[in-house]
Amino acid sequence: MLFFEKALEYLEQNKENLAPLTVRTYYWNLKKIQYFRPDLDCADINEQMVRDFKQHLQQKGNKPNTVIKALSVLRSFSRHMLADGLISENPFNKVRIGQVYTRRGFLTTSELKKLYLNYQDQRRFLTETEQDVMRAFLFSCFTGLRYSDLHSLDASEIFDYKIRKQMHKTGDPVYVPIPLQARLLLPENLKSGPVFRIVENSHFNRTLRTAAKKLGYYKHIHCHLARHTFATTCITLGIPLPATSKLLGHRKLETTLIYAKFVDTFLDKEMKKFKKLG
Repeated sequence: MLFFEKALEYLEQNKENLAPLTVRTYYWNLKKIQYFRPDLDCADINEQMVRDFKQHLQQKGNKPNTVIKALSVLRSFSRHMLADGLISENPFNKVRIGQVYTRRGFLTTSELKKLYLNYQDQRRFLTETEQDVMRAFLFSCFTGLRYSDLHSLDASEIFDYKIRKQMHKTGDPVYVPIPLQARLLLPENLKSGPVFRIVENSHFNRTLRTAAKKLGYYKHIHCHLARHTFATTCITLGIPLPATSKLLGHRKLETTLIYAKFVDTFLDKEMKKFKKLG
């Protein structure tokens, strides 16, 4: 069976469990594989094919992150096919995809505080949709929830101002005590149903940028920036990295450590330990 057709079948089966942006990302990366080998059969996926595809992407001038994403998508669908017996062995056993770290944008603690206070003081100047979007964004800044988890967050998943839910992206459970700032963003009558009214992702980001400008924030902003902001804020406040990692639902501490690279106060604090030498 052709790889592209089978991969689309898998994608269609899991569509309801994926965010729209994730579905589009998978689809366009699958198209890259189809362009590389239109007649690629599932049984032809092996180590050499992976290496050839990687070289093809590099020769086409794709950036490292783009190559890594395409290979990650290939690996994801290869795992499905391996489980279903369509391929005999894992083609990625001896192939290292690699990882490229890029600077992740975030709001500094002072920027977050200013935006939060401006929202509380000036939200009457925002449209209803802009208020909904900004409230959800700020809630994410204080809890670390992804867009997909904000979208699916139900009142039943909040008890005694603590979030207990299954993350949409990974399926892993996450536990987040809600800080006071975020509690004030919750609906007054939190009884049942969706906590926030969340519009489609691209609409969310456009509306967010419009609302932010009305509140005096002019840098480029998008929904996932809130999660980065939560991570860097935790580190800035001195919350231990293992605890921050747990709050974010990271499976590996190394993923959380990426944020520590961008927080100068974290490095300042750690280097002060040299004073112990006397």
